[in-house]
Amino acid sequence: MDLESLKTKFYQLVAPSLPNEWDVEEALSPLATDEAQHVDDIFAQVPAIWPVSHSLCFAYLSAAGPALCCLAPDELSLWVHTLLDRYETGGLRGAQVFMEDVEQQFACHQRGQGGLRLIDVRSRLQPYVNGLAGRELPLIAADQAGTDAESIYLPSEIGVFSEHAENFLVYKLMASFQWACLEAGTFAAPRHVPHRKKGAHPLDCFFSEFSVPAQARCLYHFFETNRVLSFLRGELPGLMRQAAPLLPRLPLSSDEAESCNLLDRLQQRLLRAISPPPPPSPLDDRAFALLRRGQEPHADNEVSVEAVRELMPLLGPEEDLGLTRPLLFQGTLRLQEMRNLGMKQQADKELRLMQTVTAKLPAVKKDAQTESNPDGSTGQQGQDIALIMEVENAWEQLTPFMQSQAQQFDVSEANLKTLKQDQQRPGRNTLTDQSPSATEGKAGQLFTLGKHGGGSATEPGSAEPVVYDEWDYRRKGYRKNWCVVTEKEIPPVQNSFIEQTLKRYRGQIRRLRHQFELLQTSERFVRRQREGNDIDFDALVESLADNIAGRPPSDRLFIRLSREQRDIAVYFLVDMSNSTAGWVGQSIKEALVLICESLEVLNDRYGIYGFSGMRRLRCELFPVKRMDERYTPAVRQRISAIGPREYTRMGPAIRHMTSLFAQVEAKVRLLIMLSDGKPEDYDDYKGDYAVEDTRHALLEAKAQGVHPFCITIDRQAHEYMDHMYGEVNYIFIDKVKQLPARMSEIYRALTS
Repeated sequence: MDLESLKTKFYQLVAPSLPNEWDVEEALSPLATDEAQHVDDIFAQVPAIWPVSHSLCFAYLSAAGPALCCLAPDELSLWVHTLLDRYETGGLRGAQVFMEDVEQQFACHQRGQGGLRLIDVRSRLQPYVNGLAGRELPLIAADQAGTDAESIYLPSEIGVFSEHAENFLVYKLMASFQWACLEAGTFAAPRHVPHRKKGAHPLDCFFSEFSVPAQARCLYHFFETNRVLSFLRGELPGLMRQAAPLLPRLPLSSDEAESCNLLDRLQQRLLRAISPPPPPSPLDDRAFALLRRGQEPHADNEVSVEAVRELMPLLGPEEDLGLTRPLLFQGTLRLQEMRNLGMKQQADKELRLMQTVTAKLPAVKKDAQTESNPDGSTGQQGQDIALIMEVENAWEQLTPFMQSQAQQFDVSEANLKTLKQDQQRPGRNTLTDQSPSATEGKAGQLFTLGKHGGGSATEPGSAEPVVYDEWDYRRKGYRKNWCVVTEKEIPPVQNSFIEQTLKRYRGQIRRLRHQFELLQTSERFVRRQREGNDIDFDALVESLADNIAGRPPSDRLFIRLSREQRDIAVYFLVDMSNSTAGWVGQSIKEALVLICESLEVLNDRYGIYGFSGMRRLRCELFPVKRMDERYTPAVRQRISAIGPREYTRMGPAIRHMTSLFAQVEAKVRLLIMLSDGKPEDYDDYKGDYAVEDTRHALLEAKAQGVHPFCITIDRQAHEYMDHMYGEVNYIFIDKVKQLPARMSEIYRALTS
């Protein structure tokens, strides 16, 4: 196929965004000699790549021809799917590296050979690690293995062995080893080591005692590796039996060098049971003896500390331990990160104690009146003394710096003692009699701890962002960690909307409440029971017929009246895009008021969230009423505040609501969406792309046991609703003013 024909075909695929002609010619030149069928197969993948990255698309066109030498045409789409994953995790350079070696990077993986990526095994490995630790211990990709006690770091890819199963076992051993380091006390502070450097880990202070701290660190890490492996053999014998054949095959630094230092010889002894040739040196003899001490059942990290103290003076100038790479599963000691984490946790604790000191002192009421007992004391006196003693205990646990900060709130050790002495005087109640200027407005004036432990205040009501995948139908796969969802508090509005709505629909609300009261318990007849309230004549006739025919008759001949309590949880997801301005938004709010007023007579749990946003990095949800929140005046004011904002990116909102449902136990979990139109956002989230992503988000919800249902006011909704929701999972309302009345009817039908 000639170059001009290729260019014409390519421009038809990427229109209307026309690229630079020189870039197109350079990318298409290698394809000019390929067969027409291969060109069609290659061009079929362009619509999936071009919207993601133009540069990636040009690189793909240049590499696709050579790639088909290793791939069958039907494998090309899977190769492109993997290519897009590599682009999203490693950028353009990572994708280019992936395309350079198709055989090693892709074909071997398809045959179950070659390297293994952490992203491919995390779903299997994460539950295993959490089970070991008994808590969430996230697995994070890094250059080398390690842990900071809050996370475990593992290499993003392992290709030590040719088989996937063996590489996965290496991943499992790495993760288990890092957990065991925490469990066995590798990072515990050594005894009898002065903590000289402020902010440094105690082990770093220990290493600094020697002339070459890096050598001491390497020795300690290796002796701890020996001890932790022994710990794992006792705790996880099955894993260690599986890993035993792999350990001697792991690469060592000594495999690449002619001469070995002490650490190389120790690694050979530990993994391959190889001793140095005779006669062994006294240094080696002593090091091997210390290795055996570390394998004793009750050894702790003091054994490794003593080994470092004993061996460091014996090392000669030729023993450069820094040339030896750590064992693959060893990784690195992240002591400073662990120290920073410990300091952050200590700061958290001190801030909580500071809250106890300040917030527990009640605000003073200037004209507080207390009733006196006959002896002149007050009934509150004993409680006040206990409160002051509790605050005193918290004060003693604060560091001097935090005590100085607490004094900004007129709280000091001397003040607390004075308060206690005054409180013990007959007829004196210090907490109510003191001057208002002492504590008025002070209690509760505390800053909150930010995400990274800083002292800056966080935005009131804000929540941590959550990241979700997004379905791309063009590549038949997910865009990983693509959308950022943030919950934002909706500011309440005090106006006459609620009052006017209740007045306008007062008769309808009265009828709905009566109808909903009848739904509190449902009754139904259960047939073919062994005992019950009445005879099941159908079952009786069948039993007699079976008896006459010589078959054993059934003893299930009764009808029982069953009364079942409702166990329903509902989330209402409200479209707050700018297209809901006017009567649409007004009717949605009125419908929410009617349904809330009606649901107050039921025990159904329900919540209300609005959604809007702009682009994938700013998908916003607005909690109007959380599931465990009562229908209070504050909720009514938030309903009044619902109004048009920006765009309608439905997929992330549905996925977030599904994650909220995961925390709710109920027989029936219902997600009711109120929207006036098609899913759409400012970027390329529109058309078939948006519809397919929303459809997959709904399928994910159904897979989690959530039943989604949509109430739409879009006049063109029939064009896409069947495909997106299914035939029985939506209803179309063509008149906006019908929405408040119809919504309660729809809810009754869905839950009864």
